[in-house]
Amino acid sequence: MMSSKNYTITFDDLALARIHYWSSDWGTEWTPQHVSAELPLDIGVTAGRSSKGHHPFIIIEDGPRAHFLAVAWSGNWQIICTPQLRSIEILVKSDCDQTHLITKTVDSGGIDAAMREFIADFRELDTHGTPQLLTEWNSWWPYEDTDINEETLLANAACAKEAGIEVAVLDAGWFGPAAEDSHWHHLRGDWDQRNIERFPSGLGSVADAVRRLGIKFGIWLEIEALGEKAELAKIHPKFIAEHNGKNLQYVCLGNPDAFSWALKTSKSLIEECGTSWIKMDFNLDPGAGCNRADHGHDLSLGLHEHLHNLYTLLDTLKKDYPDLTIENCSSGGLRWDLAMATHVDVGFASDPDWPEHSLSCFWASSLFFPPEKLLGWCDSQWRGDHGQQLFTARDSSDADLEFALSITLLGGFGISARLPDFSESKMQLVTRFVSIYKEFFRPRFQDGAFINHLTPQPERDHKGSRTVAFAIENETQSPLLTIYQLDGGATQPIITYLPPKPEAFYQIRNLVSDETLFLSHQGTLTVQNTLKDNCAMILIFEEISG
Repeated sequence: MMSSKNYTITFDDLALARIHYWSSDWGTEWTPQHVSAELPLDIGVTAGRSSKGHHPFIIIEDGPRAHFLAVAWSGNWQIICTPQLRSIEILVKSDCDQTHLITKTVDSGGIDAAMREFIADFRELDTHGTPQLLTEWNSWWPYEDTDINEETLLANAACAKEAGIEVAVLDAGWFGPAAEDSHWHHLRGDWDQRNIERFPSGLGSVADAVRRLGIKFGIWLEIEALGEKAELAKIHPKFIAEHNGKNLQYVCLGNPDAFSWALKTSKSLIEECGTSWIKMDFNLDPGAGCNRADHGHDLSLGLHEHLHNLYTLLDTLKKDYPDLTIENCSSGGLRWDLAMATHVDVGFASDPDWPEHSLSCFWASSLFFPPEKLLGWCDSQWRGDHGQQLFTARDSSDADLEFALSITLLGGFGISARLPDFSESKMQLVTRFVSIYKEFFRPRFQDGAFINHLTPQPERDHKGSRTVAFAIENETQSPLLTIYQLDGGATQPIITYLPPKPEAFYQIRNLVSDETLFLSHQGTLTVQNTLKDNCAMILIFEEISG
């Protein structure tokens, strides 16, 4: 670790205080952990990706008093908490040249009050602009690279357009040699090659064909990666990141020549396709990073220079293509932090996305990230096997799809499924929820909404809260209340919610059933939860005259 910062936070009684943090790996992002503030804590990341191992956040709270800490860096970091008599000494280290922290303490109001001020401070720092939050379809999970081709892409794009979805994103499978059985992972880096077996018309022509359907085109790119069979390593051996002579399988952007190549290649792809969305992925662990002596960076600063130049690349793309949506992905959510969030429009939550996992990820990540930065699908249709990803276009019920879509409303809206296989009733559901998102959720997220967490965090494997409720509030629009009932709950708690204007009168309507629950309501709302398992209620509070 290159730099460090330390400070002290006081609590009157450490016995009443707890430290909350979250462990993370592929498919287990945002797993909650808790420890008494009287005990020492030492967490961090050495994989070279900011949230591979732990997420770079902690909360210390004793009920009314809460302290938030975030390490704003996309590489390695460490947080050490050492309890004293009435205080906690916090030491933070990172392999950035200057450890960047974002902190916030409130003396009353607890975690949600601190969260509001913490996210408000982050929004002041974020110069990237408000995301467009286009509704998207993505090709990956139902087809991966093996089954995607020109005909399949266009068929799905047509269905997506019919449902009101605004962008069709082509994930991996478009590059490499002209062979149907070429594997994306082995060929990363050969972005100048086009798989014309799968896309015989050429990538630019396919993108034009998507747009002629009336929907925007998006594309996936892993510009940093270097596959084991990529020709790029032979053509440009000095691009290869190495540590003590070992190939780390990525392009070291700390090498000025490699950075120039990466920027030129990214821009060339964007212009070839006229793309409206680019999914920037990174599927490996750089560890301590490159220490080659011929790259122009200090031997100990390879990862530091790589990440800073990656930030510059992302910022340059946004400056040159201001209408481009830039998505961050890293094996799902394994390089997602507040530094990266200032250089992209949205960040992908997790590769797996069955309902309880999607809700768990959103619950925790929305404590630290504004909801407009959070992109997550729910219950994608997987081509491969995963014990929890059970949704299929033909066999799953309409109720299963409705529940997944109600969760997809949270943050950015996306779907990854075989849309041409959907029944008419399933397509009607997609159309309805896309419309709900555009009319009610997206405007609130783009206008500075905060998420109030009305129930504890749900967890995978039927743990945590099985009833999950959020209030979505901003200063200018009617609040929304979302309630989700996961399976496995022994009891269904009563949900109480006090709107921002407790003196106002509200008509309360369920957007899922289009049923009006209250014609005129004032003050705290008490909802007796009678939802069946895997069902949701989306309530809007529309202010009326008393």
